[in-house]
Amino acid sequence: MICLKYLNSILKVLLINILLILLLSSFTTLLYYFNLLSSGVYNIFKLLIPLFSIFITTISFTKKVKEKGWFEGLKLGLLLIIVFIAISCFASTSFSIKMMLYYLIILITAILGGMIGINKSE
Repeated sequence: MICLKYLNSILKVLLINILLILLLSSFTTLLYYFNLLSSGVYNIFKLLIPLFSIFITTISFTKKVKEKGWFEGLKLGLLLIIVFIAISCFASTSFSIKMMLYYLIILITAILGGMIGINKSE
């Protein structure tokens, strides 16, 4: 029962994270479409929106955990990377060193969010 509750909370965090990324990306794309953002700023937002979303949702998730926030962040980061790789496979994008570096940054961001979330839970 505890395992099912934990799995449910992880799936909820993943769903919130993906919805937050879609919402913020749609808003940024809309601003770019109406020429309110330059292409340089748009490219920076494209990079930072998933990292921001992962950081915030990992902090909120690990506030509920009592110990090992880095490990919870690692698990969430790995799950998100698996989701992103699956999406990349369906989108037929090529796998490159640049993508591997971005996935490593995602993992580090999730671990840092987990460590900060544990410290904020007190």
